[in-house]
Amino acid sequence: MKLKFQILLAALCGLLLAAPVRAADAAAAPVIDPEALRVLQAVSDQLTAAKAFSFQAEIWEDAVLFGHKVTTTRTVEAKVRRPDRLQMEVRSPKHSRGFWYDGKSLTLLDRVGNLYGTIAVPDTLDKVLDAAGDKFGITFPLEDVLVGNLDASVLPEIKGGAYFGKVTVLGTPCVHIAFSTDVVDWQLWITDDASPRIRKMTITYKREDTAPQFTALFTEWKLSGELSDATFAFTPPAGSAKIEVLPAADQE
Repeated sequence: MKLKFQILLAALCGLLLAAPVRAADAAAAPVIDPEALRVLQAVSDQLTAAKAFSFQAEIWEDAVLFGHKVTTTRTVEAKVRRPDRLQMEVRSPKHSRGFWYDGKSLTLLDRVGNLYGTIAVPDTLDKVLDAAGDKFGITFPLEDVLVGNLDASVLPEIKGGAYFGKVTVLGTPCVHIAFSTDVVDWQLWITDDASPRIRKMTITYKREDTAPQFTALFTEWKLSGELSDATFAFTPPAGSAKIEVLPAADQE
């Protein structure tokens, strides 16, 4: 899931601040509701200002298994200290994995097999997310919430943005916004209060067979306070074995 909401924010801001286009291009210009942009700006500012934060999330993701379209589930607990710390736990019915990034190395723990491996990585979290995926095929759930960099590379892809008003998500008053590209439809439900946070996120992959969806429900947001170095330091569990983490090309 690479659609980073901060990247999208940069793209949308660029669209609204762009110089007037020629009349021939005006009809093709994206239509973006200013209120949707305002809500997105508010939640992005909140996360950007938080140098340390944590959250929990329940993820539901469509998959086709044995000819059936089913929804798989997993949970995520994440602790982030920008620019160079991450600790994450990802659990599903069959898997349980932990990740520790301490500014110099990334350690992965398979709790079911009690196996762990450590790799040298760059010196910022944003670079780690890219390097881990590109070199080792390691992806982190909800990367769009973890990153801090801005990039307008998706600017040409944005086709529109909409504001759908106030709704309630599992008892929490929220506002519902959505954006679209040729590839995905992307929705956010943001808490309707003075400290906006993401309560729900849904991505629909329009070009894939069966148009699968990815949905995350967020809870336990903490956007203030301190996270010590010890939070991000890995200690091997009793009886665990260290293994080598091979580059993706070597794993085939």
